[in-house]
Amino acid sequence: MMQNKNCAFTICAKNYLAQALTLRESFRKHNPNCDFYIFLADKGDFKNVPPEVIGLNSDWCAKWQDMAFKYNVIEFATSIKPFCIKKLFKEEYKKVIYLDPDIYVTSPLDEIYLMLNDKSIVLTPHYNNIQPKFTGAVSEEEILFVGIYNLGFAAIRNDCVGNSIVEWWCNRLESKCYADKIDALHVDQRWMDFIPGFFPNETKITHHPGINVAIWNLHERELLVLEKSYFIKDLASQSVYPLLFFHFSGFEPNRPSVLNRRHPQFNTDIFPSFIPIINEYIEAEYRNGYAIYHGLKYAFNEFNNGMNILPIYRRWYRVLSKEMELINPFDSESMFYQLIDEKHLLNSVPSGDFNAGISIETKKKAKKFEKIAKKVGRFLCRIIGIRYYLILLKFMTKYSRYEYQIFLLK
Repeated sequence: MMQNKNCAFTICAKNYLAQALTLRESFRKHNPNCDFYIFLADKGDFKNVPPEVIGLNSDWCAKWQDMAFKYNVIEFATSIKPFCIKKLFKEEYKKVIYLDPDIYVTSPLDEIYLMLNDKSIVLTPHYNNIQPKFTGAVSEEEILFVGIYNLGFAAIRNDCVGNSIVEWWCNRLESKCYADKIDALHVDQRWMDFIPGFFPNETKITHHPGINVAIWNLHERELLVLEKSYFIKDLASQSVYPLLFFHFSGFEPNRPSVLNRRHPQFNTDIFPSFIPIINEYIEAEYRNGYAIYHGLKYAFNEFNNGMNILPIYRRWYRVLSKEMELINPFDSESMFYQLIDEKHLLNSVPSGDFNAGISIETKKKAKKFEKIAKKVGRFLCRIIGIRYYLILLKFMTKYSRYEYQIFLLK
């Protein structure tokens, strides 16, 4: 196993295993001499668990249970990323590539591994080129929030600097891997904005147009199919490069014409050249068990008695875990659970099943509530005046954070 000492890995919950297995299949096809690992950020308590999946273990991530409770599924899956790298470093891999599970490899990644010959880390910006008038799907303002570099991909070398980055990253993500605009956090990603400043000579910011192609940079790239192989044209330079991997972020195989569910206007009518790779990817997903895995529920959305963990409970735990030493926060016999129960704040309504979207009925109720809230706001403004109304808004902005609702438990 250790002859080449290069590897790649991904992380997913069990409902994303088809995507992860498709990634592994595509990676192995083009990189047969490199090892590939799938880390499961979930419980492996289901049928058809792929034998090569690595489960959660306190040997390589001591506080994973605490992290699984206080983070939602995306936060948790990203929080263990540096811990996975640390584990692979201990297994003496010299160069490690991380890839999101919804990535599809279409060429050898030798060029990326070569970058690590004289660099300790390789990162990709969300987009490469400046535009006087921005034309992309994902706004520059959003990038300012989520981070300059997309951490659906990163490559890191097992050297002094690489280990320093991983150790620092582990320390931060153990408690600061929330998606929270007020905290200026976007899971594991924003932290990497520091790295070029900390290690300017050891950081490679690659602008290869064929690396990490996704919805956020399609405005500057064009997919070409030449002799049954995929290439990317850089629209700024008009140069053509091989497509190393495409990042199917936000893609759903039951909506094949839409590249990203959050941006349905970017579809195959606009980008018809994507149809072959989309069809190829969908076929691979179903071959790798999409129908089996997609409907599986995330294990860490409920206590051990089946009661659902609301998002506000995770943030309350964030505050109270400093005071409470809990062996298992998922335990319905724990002090934390008993406190919520004592205050009659348990809710049996499913809240964390991330396979289920917001229902049409819920959206209708939200619109009705919005109308009522606006009427109340106008009434209050007339009664107390604009000055005190603004003070009230400031107060409400602060207390809309789940952490500040801790008074409900006092």
